[in-house]
Amino acid sequence: MSNRFYGGASRLTLLGAILMVGLIAAMQVQASSTTPENTEPSNTGESEEDPGLSMNNPGSIVERLEEDAEPKDYLFQFPGVSGALQPWYDLKTDLEEKYGFRFGFSYTTLYQKGSDNLGPEDDAAGFDLDISGTWTFLGRGTDSPTMLGFNFFWRDDLGTDIPPQTLFTQFGSLYSNAAPYGENDMSVGELWIQKKFRNVFGFRVGQIFPITAYDFFPFKNFRTDFVDFNHVTNAAIPLPGNGLGAFVMYRPQPNFMLRLGVHDANADVEKSGFDTYDGELFTIFELGFDTGLVPREPGRPPHGHVHVSFWHQDEREDAGIDDGWGIAGSAVQRFGRFTPFVRYGYANVSAGGPTPVKHMANVGLVIDEIFGQANDRISVGFTWSDPADRALDEQYTIDAYYRVQLTPEIQVGPTLEVIFDPVRNPDEDTVCVWGIRTRIEF
Repeated sequence: MSNRFYGGASRLTLLGAILMVGLIAAMQVQASSTTPENTEPSNTGESEEDPGLSMNNPGSIVERLEEDAEPKDYLFQFPGVSGALQPWYDLKTDLEEKYGFRFGFSYTTLYQKGSDNLGPEDDAAGFDLDISGTWTFLGRGTDSPTMLGFNFFWRDDLGTDIPPQTLFTQFGSLYSNAAPYGENDMSVGELWIQKKFRNVFGFRVGQIFPITAYDFFPFKNFRTDFVDFNHVTNAAIPLPGNGLGAFVMYRPQPNFMLRLGVHDANADVEKSGFDTYDGELFTIFELGFDTGLVPREPGRPPHGHVHVSFWHQDEREDAGIDDGWGIAGSAVQRFGRFTPFVRYGYANVSAGGPTPVKHMANVGLVIDEIFGQANDRISVGFTWSDPADRALDEQYTIDAYYRVQLTPEIQVGPTLEVIFDPVRNPDEDTVCVWGIRTRIEF
């Protein structure tokens, strides 16, 4: 095992050095762009206020609604569409201002095609229909609000024999190349109550999606950013699916947070939470530190953050999955248009444990405004995975995507994944999976 670990570590050292060079370059670009001619006066107003207790990670209901509501920098607009949709947007604005009710609809499609497959299928397509909303029904405008959050979704294949979620089984990868794009009947994804106290302490309880609550990573929204399993979540943390759970969060200082969560380890989004709960739990404790290098917007996730997670999962007897525990960490920092990140996870598990990997390390870079358009983004991440099953070799994966805002409502862009030495396809050194993703929201 030590040779496997240190072999991967040496490669990651090289990758870390490359990332540091990229970091320095990004800082230099940012510094050079801040000249006396284009430097804005310092703002001692909203951006420097205490951001309060933000309980929502990127990809969560609240964050997706915030991002979708922001003005978009787009390429063109279909004639007449803006006028036709204006009453809809006026209704949303009116409901939010009068009653604290926010909601949105989105429809996302993904098509992927793989090379050098073991199985009979070499392509897959799927869709995600999402209806989400929040209602701040008590304490709106105060530092102790109470909020209801809800989400309904429907996912299925789109004219192919399999959905993208299972395409990885056809070319022998360690984990899914498009984890969320599976097959689910219309389901209640989330239904929870959240309460804050003086913007310092808070809790959430109900039907929760743990992937959007823990393991802070700004680009885990599979509808707009990375799609592979390791970026959407962390392959070394067995975060349960949508199900019963609760967490408490405490921010003793504006730049420091603590979070403790407990969830049903057997959660199944298509079943009632009480039908799956039998006392087998997933527990997680997290510490987070906001770097403060870039001012944080009140109520929004930080632009720079260091995060550490400790988790434990009970043995799941009926599922035949051993217990396990682990630790994970991440660091991300935005520098102007550039956002590099580093992530790591260790799972103390066996081949029959709750995670497919024992060690995972991930580095990458996200660049915004590629062609001068604010909502354009190109991203690339590199992952080294050491499988929990010691009979398997290590696997290396590149995941990349580009997105462009075509109209105020439509995003589109290609995705690309390259799997080196797929662990269950020893005859192939490299497998490529290219795809195209489209999202409509309103």
